[in-house]
This record gives sequence, C-alpha cells and structure tokens, in this order.
Amino acid sequence: MKHHKTPLTVYTFILIVAMLMSAFTLKAQSSSASSILWKIEGKDLNKPSYLLGTSHMICEDQFNLPAKVKVALDQTQQSYLEIDMANPNFVTEAQKYMKTSEPFDKTVNEEDYKFIDSLLSLKLKTSLQNVKNIKPMIILSSLMQASIPCKIVSMEGEIIKNAVQHHKKTGGLSSIEEQYGFMGQIFKPKDFVPYLKTWSDHNINEAFKAINKAYLAEDLQTIDKLMTEFYATDPEGYKILLPVRNRLWANRMPLIMKETPTMFAIGSGHLLGKEGVINLLKEQGYKVTPILN
Repeated sequence: MKHHKTPLTVYTFILIVAMLMSAFTLKAQSSSASSILWKIEGKDLNKPSYLLGTSHMICEDQFNLPAKVKVALDQTQQSYLEIDMANPNFVTEAQKYMKTSEPFDKTVNEEDYKFIDSLLSLKLKTSLQNVKNIKPMIILSSLMQASIPCKIVSMEGEIIKNAVQHHKKTGGLSSIEEQYGFMGQIFKPKDFVPYLKTWSDHNINEAFKAINKAYLAEDLQTIDKLMTEFYATDPEGYKILLPVRNRLWANRMPLIMKETPTMFAIGSGHLLGKEGVINLLKEQGYKVTPILN
C-alpha cells in the first residue's frame, strides 16, 4: 500500500527531543476517555464533525487505520489537516519557507562545522555546503528521520488517500506560511548543535518507539504530559507550539463544520488540556465526546 509521504514535522521532532531529554521517565496514563477520535456535535451543527489526533510518523508495519476512523471519514464530506498537504502546490510553496536569511555555515565555528559536515555526509550523503541555505530545523528533522530504521507513513497520508479516492475536498487550518512562521519561533537555531551532540541513533529509536507505543494505545495523556514537562523551562515556546495554534484552529473550525461535516486531523498533542482544542470547542458550546474502541 502506498502512502502519502510527509517530512518529520516540528511537532513530532519536539516529541522525540522531549523523550530524549526526559530520559524516558514517563509512564502510561490510564483514562476511560482515552481516544484519538472525538465527535463534535450540538450548537449550530446539523450533522456531526470529528476531531482526530494524528501521528505524523508511524512505522509502516505498525500502521492500521482504526475502523472507527474509517466510519468517521465515511460520515464526513471533507477533511482539514493542519496544513493542506494534498494541495498540488504544497511542495513548491513549502520550499519557499525552508531557506535561511543567513547561510547557516556562517553561524558555526570550525569545530562544529566539521562535526555537522561529517554527520550530513554519513546520514544524508550530502555536505553542509550543499544545505547551508536551509533552515537548521529542516536539516535536523531530516537527520533525525534518517536515524529511524523503518519505512515511515503518516495518518495524514491515509486521510489524503481517502479524500482522493472519494473525490472529497481537503483543506488546511493554517496556511503554509503561517505554519512555517510558527516553526521559526519554536525552534531556536542556537540549539541546533547542542541537539546534534546529545543524541544517538539508539536513543532516537527508543524515543520514537515510546511515542508510537503511547499513540497506538491512544494514550494522549502521556503525550500531553511529555510536552508539558519538556516545555516547563520554556513557557513561551510551549505557548507558541500548542495554545496559540490551538486557539487559532478552534476559532476557525466552527465556520468550516457549520457549512460541511468535516474530519479535522491535527497532531495528537493539540487535543487535551485546558487550552487544548477539545476544551476550547466545549467552551464555545459544542458537545465533544470520545469515540471509544
């Protein structure tokens, strides 16, 4: 089965780094309302819409679209992702925001230059000179993805595939420009080299496995706790990564789903918490309930 490919996103990247920094101390959280899929009803909706917490990266041999998600897709007429990756101009548009304003090789010392260059040669078969105008976040994401020893697919890819097969519309809650703008605020270039020097392939793989285990168990509480603990020392970064975008999306969703029953698919870390999308929709008067297995 062929799936739509997606790069390692800022959200997944932060999750893996958070796992590396937390030394895997998190334990699974139990909850009777744990689910990746939530039904949105009430207020001014004639028909329900759905909110799906996605994983941007899953090993293909572990991928299985839950039956309840298939049912929800059948009951909706369109799908909205964080950004519209089904847009035929997506790659071209995204490339515009991947370049730095200053060549990256000019911002590191000679020792770090050699270190980065050797890593790029080993992992990506390229050199720092070749990617010097690419934002450090993109380089780091590519290096991290190269360390994961399995073929990666995404929940978003399956949703796009479903939309194409059934001639349904897709859209994005954020524009590409807005999404990459947030990325630039969340990830600090000065952290690039420190991140590179603190990881190993083994640790990345262990973190990736732990995150996917939590997701496949629909244990959003563990993922939410991980994000909160990681950003405890950087409240502004956390605010931009989750609450700010959550509120933007929760404010944009009502008009979309009032007109058309919609499947909203966003990173699973955006769902829970006081400032999560679920609670923000409830505050607007909608009934939001988990679809359990």
